[in-house]
Amino acid sequence: MKIVDKVAVVSGGGSGIGKATVLALAERGARVVVADIDEVSGSQIVDQVLGAGGTAICVRCDVTRTKDLVHTFTIAVEQFERLDIVFNNARIGGEDLFADESGDWARIIDIDLTAVIDATRIAVRLMKQANQGGVIINTASLIGLWPMASAPVYAAAKAGVVNFSRSLAYLKDESHIRVNAICPELVDTAMALGGLGEAQLQELRSLGNILRPEDIAAGVLKLIEDDTRAGAIMSITVTDGRAYVTG
Repeated sequence: MKIVDKVAVVSGGGSGIGKATVLALAERGARVVVADIDEVSGSQIVDQVLGAGGTAICVRCDVTRTKDLVHTFTIAVEQFERLDIVFNNARIGGEDLFADESGDWARIIDIDLTAVIDATRIAVRLMKQANQGGVIINTASLIGLWPMASAPVYAAAKAGVVNFSRSLAYLKDESHIRVNAICPELVDTAMALGGLGEAQLQELRSLGNILRPEDIAAGVLKLIEDDTRAGAIMSITVTDGRAYVTG
């Protein structure tokens, strides 16, 4: 799919991977809906896009609320008269204290898996109604491809995203809708800082062993533009400051 003049919705678009992807899409000529629960950061990214001559709007969206997702996609169609690209990127980490009542494991499932399924469901319905196809990219993780004792619930959520996305490959032939997932290694975002701490994060940066949000945005664009990719899982890793893409 050519990105120019297409309409894209990016959840979690106000920071990190979402922000980098919004800017990359706008630079390619897409009209972008920045969906974020933080309206301030979302609006700042919109101002940045507008300042560079692009087109974007911000919509406040809590991805765990179906009515917010419906509202976001409805605004995209009403404002720009179509929906071509959806990047389900909003996510959280957190403590995987699944055996402890104080843990936030249920919220991890709600945001990192259930919301992805719900947003994909709504987007597919709208794309089918328009009968013009589309591309949906879901953010998973390398952790979704193998067990991780320190984050079992997060690993389960991301594994769910991987196999959910794989299982929708049939939509390409049925409705010209391509659903893919992207599985990055550790990315230099606020979420990484929360899990590692500043000192460890600085060490990874100095060694070139952490991905930049722009590396992930580049992978998202490849999945959008390659019309052969459906049910594809793209892994992105980093060694000595260089990003490697497989899948």
